[in-house]
Amino acid sequence: KTELSTIIDAYRRSSSGEKELVTLSGQSGTGKSLLAYEFGKYVISTGGIFLSGKFDQLQQGKPFSALASAFNQYCGILLQTCDLKLKLTHQVNHVMGREAYHLAKLIPNLALILGLEMRSNNVNHDEGCINAQKRLQYLLCKFVEVISNSFATPVTLFLDDLQWADPASIAAVNQLLLNGGPASQNKRFFFLGCYREGEINSNPLWGVICNNDLLDARMVSETLCLSPRLTRSLSSIIYHKTKGNPLFVSRLMLSLSKEGLLRPSLSRRRWEWDKARIQCQKLPDDVAEFLMRSIEALSDDVKSSICVLSCFGASRDREFIKTLERSLQMDLLDNLDVAVQEGLLDKTDDQYRFSHDRIQEAAYNIMGYLDRCRFHFNYGMALAPLAAGEEDGSILFAAVSQLNLAGPEAVQDESQNNIIVANLNLRAGKKAMEMSDFVAAYTYFDNGISFLRKNHWKEHYALSLELFDLAAECAHTNGDIVSLQLLCEQVLTYGRSFRDQLNVMYVFTCALAFSARLPEAIEKGLDILSKLGIDLGDLGSSMEVCAQETKYLLSSYTDDEILNTRRMTDTTMIMAMKFLGKLELGMTQIMPKSVPHVTQQIIQLSLDHGLSPVSPIGFVHFGSYMAKLGDIRGGYHYVKLAFSLLDKVGSRESAGEVICIGTQVRAYVEPLQAALEYHTEGYKAAMASGDIIQAALNSMLGCGNSIYAGTNLQIMQEKCAEVMKFMEERKLVIFMFQMQYFMHSVLKLIGIDEESKQVSAEEQSILATNNSVMTSYFYQKAYTSFMFRSYDGTKDNTEKYLACIGHTWANLFLHHAFQTFYIGLISFWLARKSTDGQRQQQQQQQWYERGKSSKVALQKWAESSLWTFENKWFLLEAEDACCNNDVEAAKMYYDKAISSAKDHKVIASGLSSSNSVAPSVEDALLSSMEDALR
Repeated sequence: KTELSTIIDAYRRSSSGEKELVTLSGQSGTGKSLLAYEFGKYVISTGGIFLSGKFDQLQQGKPFSALASAFNQYCGILLQTCDLKLKLTHQVNHVMGREAYHLAKLIPNLALILGLEMRSNNVNHDEGCINAQKRLQYLLCKFVEVISNSFATPVTLFLDDLQWADPASIAAVNQLLLNGGPASQNKRFFFLGCYREGEINSNPLWGVICNNDLLDARMVSETLCLSPRLTRSLSSIIYHKTKGNPLFVSRLMLSLSKEGLLRPSLSRRRWEWDKARIQCQKLPDDVAEFLMRSIEALSDDVKSSICVLSCFGASRDREFIKTLERSLQMDLLDNLDVAVQEGLLDKTDDQYRFSHDRIQEAAYNIMGYLDRCRFHFNYGMALAPLAAGEEDGSILFAAVSQLNLAGPEAVQDESQNNIIVANLNLRAGKKAMEMSDFVAAYTYFDNGISFLRKNHWKEHYALSLELFDLAAECAHTNGDIVSLQLLCEQVLTYGRSFRDQLNVMYVFTCALAFSARLPEAIEKGLDILSKLGIDLGDLGSSMEVCAQETKYLLSSYTDDEILNTRRMTDTTMIMAMKFLGKLELGMTQIMPKSVPHVTQQIIQLSLDHGLSPVSPIGFVHFGSYMAKLGDIRGGYHYVKLAFSLLDKVGSRESAGEVICIGTQVRAYVEPLQAALEYHTEGYKAAMASGDIIQAALNSMLGCGNSIYAGTNLQIMQEKCAEVMKFMEERKLVIFMFQMQYFMHSVLKLIGIDEESKQVSAEEQSILATNNSVMTSYFYQKAYTSFMFRSYDGTKDNTEKYLACIGHTWANLFLHHAFQTFYIGLISFWLARKSTDGQRQQQQQQQWYERGKSSKVALQKWAESSLWTFENKWFLLEAEDACCNNDVEAAKMYYDKAISSAKDHKVIASGLSSSNSVAPSVEDALLSSMEDALR
């Protein structure tokens, strides 16, 4: 009761918005699962939703088996009620759109609810494996939100036997628990897990350990309905023999009853026992051995059927067992019903389940090792023919898992069966990739490779190449660099052509970039593109020349002609586009001036060979470059065209990047407040496709837009903290440092002065090699120094910022305009402060000219968007007038700035800088400054 009360208290806290996790640990048979299901009754009785799943020691290989089972059972219940089904359908379609298809591959009953036709297509190789896995985790989180919000009730997920959970399921549950990110709204999720004490791994997800006491002798008195005083002698004997293990106690009492040592007395109307004989009875020390003896006492047919079932895990439904009966030509169901009567199995809703996992282990261990291997192989080969044409892959996974448990040594006819098993593993791996379980997929491909014979590259080249290619993709996705290198070496050694080697080259190039070896990745990418016949030309030529060439190229096409361009079908060109897309992302960080050449190639190939999912990325980056070079309207046109291309190519995998880059250009034309919503949409699109990088970038830029739009600083503090947490959880170090600098400025403005931290070696390394991070660092330090009027700090950090600003991203971002604006304010202020001595006068003129350059830039941007930039241009005009001691002009421009800010419903950012006015005109402008400060 105490433990149940503790769980209920945690559940109530989660229902009111807290995030709660409870795990139950203890030895096998101590009643953990029973306690969990008692809690489940409470959840259901209070109107909550209780989902349950169980992991098996003998993994059947079906991705996310316990999670899929839990959600699938719940969807099966909803299928029976038309109103609930319609309600869920509407919410899923509204929140997930067509992305729900990917979730329905994991949850078959969801497909039935949504009326989706699930096609057994191979995995989309245009899409990154990492993205697909992140997408599925995100969609699971959104589905829990949909369930909770649709039915206005908390969702509880109970998973049993966590010690056997696969890594993909752990990652998915971890995402459900964290559910981090600026767009997260899920606050009504409660997780309960059970695992055996001492057998759980070190994953922090299961780090909460709950105390668990073994049941004592009261169990005996409660079972016999007698007072503890009357059962004390029996309880003492049983406790001594079982050490209080509840499973052992219950099985021992059942055994004593069968042997007549514990029996009901009609005359005394109570149970009685033979104390002396029970005390003398020899029992094994281990519960598993005791259970094994219980199974050995059964008839051969029943024992054989239990052993068959144990080979397939903890439970199976009636339909699968009937399939086994047909395949193996054995009578299983009748024999399993006998085992149910003996208490070894439970039967609920046509599901046969071992009443405890230790019973399943005991049945499995009755068979010798060699016998188990032979049985697994025979069961797998018998099921394999039935896997053809099935949609969900359950029989395929079951068959292949049996064959893999048997191992290559169990193959009887090597000339045929090895290749059959390797092909089955290939099919199962592809199916697992479709379901975004790349850990399971890699295991299938690896097992398939293990079944190949010694000369497989000569005798079965196509099969070998496909197994190694897909295994390399999964190894990269799983972060297994050692396996990836070994697989790539094999393909590069035995691949018969450059085209055959191309896929592993792409995967390995991506791995180099992910492991921070970006220059090497770019060098390899350029080399491979040249071998594909793609020449990027002179990467040293100016960005302006390249942009003009691309503009001239596009001038021959109307928008409609571009949108109606055919789809790209040439596999070589599709692969080249993938390399170009990766190069664009990487080169923006260390070779920004060369990126327009990559964009030009993407557009050229799209026009010549057809559209691919990478095409919208090329057009949106081109629009951004044009805007950066000064053609805001022209850039805005190509950004809108890129958004239209997203729908035309029929793929949303690049939506996060297109929205992210495009929104920054749109903010130079459309009202700034509108851009806030675009980045929220970009974050959701990126998460839905599993693109964590673009999700983080949308979040970070969205924070910048918010503060520029005048969002309350306390709100900004909370928003920045959410984004920082999102980045820390995903180890996005570069973005994390940039966000940290931004957040420090926000805290300083609020009045929170953080303790200065020593720059870590990792941060120093990034600052030394990444101009984008270095620029952010010096700008934020210059900005905060200026806001608190520290002359030396402002001057020093502004000079360092100006020294590196020319070597950052080629794209146009909104912060370029706002940094230009504040550098203008700083420059005019420093010009007024630099008045003594000849050298100071020279510096005064330099700072004044910088301020004027900023003013000209803001005036040009104000022509494209009065809404966002007019008030800032007026402010710089006022600062310029202050430098020239023109009091009337300064007052006029300050008034204009205030009026413009009011008209366009924005905070006049920087108006408070008016306290930087030179002393000679300070009194004359006091009233205008007071208005500005308000």
